[in-house]
Amino acid sequence: MKLQTRLAVLFGVLALAVSAVVGGSSYRATSGQILASTDDFLSERADALVQGSRQFPEGRRSSQRGTVTLAFDPDAIVQVTSRTGAILGSSGAELPITSGAQEMIDLRPGDVRRSRNSFDDVEVDGEPFRMVTKALSDGGAIQVARSTAEDDGLLRSLLLRFGIIALITTAGASVLGWWVARQTTRPLRRLADVAATVADTRDFDVEVPIDRSDEIGTLAASMRTMLAALSTSRDQQQRLVQDASHELRTPLTSLRANVAMLDRIEQSAGTMSAGDRAAIVGAISAETAELGSLFDELIDLASDSDDRNAELLLVRLDEIVARAATRWQQRTARRLDLEAMPITVLGDAAMLERAVTNLIGNAHKFSPADEPIEIVVGECFVSVRDRGPGIAAADRTRIFDRFYRSEATRTMPGSGLGLAIVAKIVEHHGGEVWARESERGGADVGFRLPEIID
Repeated sequence: MKLQTRLAVLFGVLALAVSAVVGGSSYRATSGQILASTDDFLSERADALVQGSRQFPEGRRSSQRGTVTLAFDPDAIVQVTSRTGAILGSSGAELPITSGAQEMIDLRPGDVRRSRNSFDDVEVDGEPFRMVTKALSDGGAIQVARSTAEDDGLLRSLLLRFGIIALITTAGASVLGWWVARQTTRPLRRLADVAATVADTRDFDVEVPIDRSDEIGTLAASMRTMLAALSTSRDQQQRLVQDASHELRTPLTSLRANVAMLDRIEQSAGTMSAGDRAAIVGAISAETAELGSLFDELIDLASDSDDRNAELLLVRLDEIVARAATRWQQRTARRLDLEAMPITVLGDAAMLERAVTNLIGNAHKFSPADEPIEIVVGECFVSVRDRGPGIAAADRTRIFDRFYRSEATRTMPGSGLGLAIVAKIVEHHGGEVWARESERGGADVGFRLPEIID
């Protein structure tokens, strides 16, 4: 069921329920008032007759039935019964002796003062009447009845009007609900059209044409943000594929050339000096290692994306850096000078160790073999300093981009992903990276993390 239909039905049901409650309450109140007014009339007429204060209408004679003379008016029927229930006189049609009336007739003279009038709904000659029975002090009772046909007709007319009003109100509320739903869902339909267009065309640059300050406007803004993020992600994926294919092409081309050379020599039954063979095999090994390093860094980059939902905990940054330095020394026998103060940060230990290892690897690549790499851990920062040629000022803002290689480093081994991984990890931790010239020459590359606020 569509939202428009649901709202129309909901509005209609609510209107019908309200109309039913209001109409039912009004009908019940009106019916009660009419009944109370009729009962008051009957009680007053019975009291007037018993007390003898009721006068005959002018120009009419009294009618004599038995031993009781009755004063009557055409707006009511009066009937008197004896102690035995015999009808002594009546001003109109005979009224029935109900159980309540019989109780009044059977009262003893001493109980009359304590008794209350008895009211009954009766039918006389097929017409509805309201009847009161009042006990007489000397025995017997007097009955006064009044037709309620007119009152019942009024109540039926009132009930019919309430029903018509309820139907009109329900229909009007349903139309109003449908119109409100249509106006409300119009911007939602436009958003659905945008989503359908994106799904069909794969174009994330579609304009979301809704500018509102309500919940729908918030949804539209979120949709714009989502499309912008998807567009950025797609551009980054395309750029990553292009850069990766470019970086993979060079070592693969070299590998093919060296393998083809060996194959030609083997097929031509030619001879190759041990030095030449060793040089070709060394080149193949170097290119294979370069490919392995590139694949490892691509996997690290993908793993970094997968770890972005990892929970950040309190960790000792100095201990993380010490572990990374120890492993690197065991792997390369490179001298590392570590100066670290105890510092606690909020982070992921594995991701931070990966970032420190990449910084050390970058310094190891550019620093002379006989020169130590200096690592400093201070107030929420890690600085790795080498004694290499340094980083040109024009390249310092770009070395953290994926696959970026400066002119001076294009011939050196590496993929250009190590520092990009560092930047992504630090960004995930809410920190910042830097690349600058070291005070002792060479490069100073590092990062700073947010301080813990108590």
